[in-house]
Amino acid sequence: MRQVVFLLLFSSALLAQSVPPESARQSADAPVAAEKGTSQQPSPATDDHLARMRDDLAKLESLNLNMSTEIEFLRDQNLQILLRTNVQMWTILLRDLRGQIDGEEQRRAGPQAPEAKPHP
Repeated sequence: MRQVVFLLLFSSALLAQSVPPESARQSADAPVAAEKGTSQQPSPATDDHLARMRDDLAKLESLNLNMSTEIEFLRDQNLQILLRTNVQMWTILLRDLRGQIDGEEQRRAGPQAPEAKPHP
C-alpha cells in the first residue's frame, strides 16, 4: 500500500512539474515574443529560463529512471504493467521535450544560413 501511495504521489509530482500553470506559460512566452520584435540576441532572462528547463528535465529523467527500476519490486503484476506504460509515456515526452529545448538553443545561438534552392 505504501508503494502505491508513493507511486501516485510521484506521478502527480511529475505531472505538476511538466505542465506549468497558464499564467506561467504566458509569462514564459512573453520574452520570446518580445525578442522576435526587437533583436536576435537572447536576453539573460531567457537563457536562465532555458537553463532551468534543462535542470528540470534532468530531474524528471532521473525520477523516471528511478520509477522504472522500482517497478520490479512490486508484487502486483497489474500495477507493474500500468507503471511500465507510464514510464514509456514519460520517456517519449521527455525525449520530445529535450529535442524542443535543443532546437530552441540552436535557434537562439544564431540564425542558420538558408539552404540554397536550385532554380529549375
